[in-house]
Amino acid sequence: MYITTFYSFKGGVGRTMALANAAVELAARGRRVLIVDFDLEAPGLDTIKALRPRGAAPGIVDFVRQYLRTARSPDVREFVYQVPSGGEAGGELWVMPAGSQRRQYDLQFRQIDWNHLYAKRDGYLLFEDMKAQWRKELELDWVFVDSRTGHTDTGGICTRHLPDAVVVVFFPNMQNLRGLERVVRQIREEETRQANPITLHFLMSNVPDLDDEDEILQRQMQAFRSRLGMSDDPIVVHHYPSLALLNQSLFVRDRPRSRLAGEYRSVVETIVRGNLEDRDGALARIRDVQWQSRGGAWRRTRLLEGNRQHSALLRIREHHGRDPEVLYELGCLYATHRREEQAAELFDRAIKAGSTEAEAFLFRSLHRAGRDDVQGAAEDALAVLNHRAMGNPSENAEAIEAAVGQVEVAELLATPAVQDSPAGDRLQIASELAIRASTRVRRVSAAMLERLEGELAPEAEARRRHSLAILRLSSGRAADAQTLLKANGQGAAVLDLADAFNYAMATWSATGTVNPEHFGRVIELASREADPRGRLGARPRPPSSFLDRDPNFLQCLAVAQWAVGSDEDATARLEQARRSVDNRRDLTLIMSCWRYTEVSRQEFLADLDEIEALIAGDDSIRPRFFPARGDGASEGSPAPVPATAAP
Repeated sequence: MYITTFYSFKGGVGRTMALANAAVELAARGRRVLIVDFDLEAPGLDTIKALRPRGAAPGIVDFVRQYLRTARSPDVREFVYQVPSGGEAGGELWVMPAGSQRRQYDLQFRQIDWNHLYAKRDGYLLFEDMKAQWRKELELDWVFVDSRTGHTDTGGICTRHLPDAVVVVFFPNMQNLRGLERVVRQIREEETRQANPITLHFLMSNVPDLDDEDEILQRQMQAFRSRLGMSDDPIVVHHYPSLALLNQSLFVRDRPRSRLAGEYRSVVETIVRGNLEDRDGALARIRDVQWQSRGGAWRRTRLLEGNRQHSALLRIREHHGRDPEVLYELGCLYATHRREEQAAELFDRAIKAGSTEAEAFLFRSLHRAGRDDVQGAAEDALAVLNHRAMGNPSENAEAIEAAVGQVEVAELLATPAVQDSPAGDRLQIASELAIRASTRVRRVSAAMLERLEGELAPEAEARRRHSLAILRLSSGRAADAQTLLKANGQGAAVLDLADAFNYAMATWSATGTVNPEHFGRVIELASREADPRGRLGARPRPPSSFLDRDPNFLQCLAVAQWAVGSDEDATARLEQARRSVDNRRDLTLIMSCWRYTEVSRQEFLADLDEIEALIAGDDSIRPRFFPARGDGASEGSPAPVPATAAP
């Protein structure tokens, strides 16, 4: 249960309508929500048509008066009533009004001495018991408290005692700012005395939707941000000229496509992000941390080791321990942070809870393989392949690679993910497998590519032939690779950048002789590139500007420049490739044209050293995929030069 108070220093800023719309929206999403009207001097929640009781309904004032008479905490169920939730997701909406609106209400309210209640009659314990009853008897997900304006005796109950979060609603003028400073300061002082600090949200409401030509609004906002200590910009709800507001219409229900409804939903999204007990809030927090994790290894470590962040993730795990999506997202987060044991446990729990996310099965497969549970690893991989809707082409390729050691090629080819997928998906799977180091994996790729003959459009057919050429090279059949590559463009002179390089390497392998003309074509095509992502264009570009390319591209360019006699440029390109490897800490495998396969970072650097020795004049050195070497000739496949043409 998460309690959120909506507070404003002045009235007329749209506080109650923001609260009511937020509560109705969450109930429509399937949450159990209670609205509490603590604006005791000017109650009004029960005047909203959608929230009205059928008759006189006792509320907060009656609850407190009964306690004062009996010295026993009343049953909270006698002081709430239910209204239609307005959604089909199974949510429930309850209201605890200020009190029964009879003639005596004002007198009864004013007879309560709130200071005496807290100082002499255990008022703190009374409201703690009320919160406990909300949680136990009504099984609530959310409680929204509508607090009265100004500085009042009951204000502290609403803004400091009850809530987990406070939405501070204001119109951006100096009167509101001066009044809010004291309240915000008191809430922040309360934070230091609580294990779970109160979260503050700021809602700037009823803002004129006009051009700020004179920067009036901007200056006011700077003052609010500075004096209230806002870390982020406030949520904004603009003034909305509609007579429907006179009827206190709930726009999220009655006019859901209106701009105002959208702005009220933005209020909901903001407060939900602070509630880790709400699954949407938990998922939002996990994804926020995942997004922040892009700052590098040091930042990732700091993110998980911070006390508040660590505590939040533990709370999410404890509260959502049976939710497959939350467990899966947590697993992804820990996998990003290289916490493999924790990630594997979370993925395992997600699968047992019903997750069908391919990544969970693949991670568990790799984890099992690392523990020598090869059969379990293959079973997880096959689960992905036998559930056609589970994995995308890249994930299906990973699954094949994980299963291939324990499962026959024919059985892998017969799985729904392979056999029943569209031709384009099968081509992507086969092309990704073509560059793997494993001979068995490449056999699967070759079989898939052969079966695709006659099923593809011309552009896709060219890619199929390209991938087959890669496989021919890696198996020592350079002449066959030449034939396939020339067939793509009806001649070597019209090959694109990727195929031009691979054709030059195939010719070298097949004849034992370097053809400078072929490698010169590679350099010419590389100089025409328009951007570093592999798209070809007409504007020439000097090779020295390719520092932002991946290591494989620079390696290929170094070989081509050596082949045409530009040893100095080739050496410079090798140094750039080494720096690129050092900068790309995210790469664990790198495609190497020296072996025509994916290799480890250390192997790739070793390949660069061999190329450097070749440039220095060691004529005995040849690429490792050449059949004549016999020490890896059939264990690799090349990565093409441009990233977008990768096999």
